[in-house]
Amino acid sequence: MQFDNLPVDIDGLPKIEEVPFQKLEKEYLWLRLTFIGILFIIFLFASFIYNFFTSKFDWWLLPLCSSSIVLLVLVIEIFGFRIKGYALRERDISYKSGLIFFSMTSIPFNRIQHTEVNQGPLGRMFDLARVQIFTAGGSSSDISIPGLKVEEAHQLKDHITKISSQYV
Repeated sequence: MQFDNLPVDIDGLPKIEEVPFQKLEKEYLWLRLTFIGILFIIFLFASFIYNFFTSKFDWWLLPLCSSSIVLLVLVIEIFGFRIKGYALRERDISYKSGLIFFSMTSIPFNRIQHTEVNQGPLGRMFDLARVQIFTAGGSSSDISIPGLKVEEAHQLKDHITKISSQYV
């Protein structure tokens, strides 16, 4: 019995970077900015309450620090939103995100165990949902695609379920 293990030509492999990625809904950016704004207000209110009951209080320091942090988070969120997207191909689905820590995950349909559509309170306000795709590989190999219209999310879930059920 002869065993062959020939090298693979790296240049001949398909390039996922050339696949057109579907962008997330613009309302998802507004949802994220709304969430950040709510957190900022809660943080600012809690800071005022805390500093009110302490003996030393610097009124100028609190708005300056919290505004700087929020501005940095907003810039990261806005520029990071442009990178996020998903690609649906014949045999797999991919999702990319991250401005500072870039991540791209691809899952072949034959590895998918199940899919879910989730919608939180802010998602209901913006009519957006999230499709979660689970594999047997654990949470590091799962994909969560946020920022989809509810109807589109259900269509995507049904399509993924239909294709992945063919591999059982």
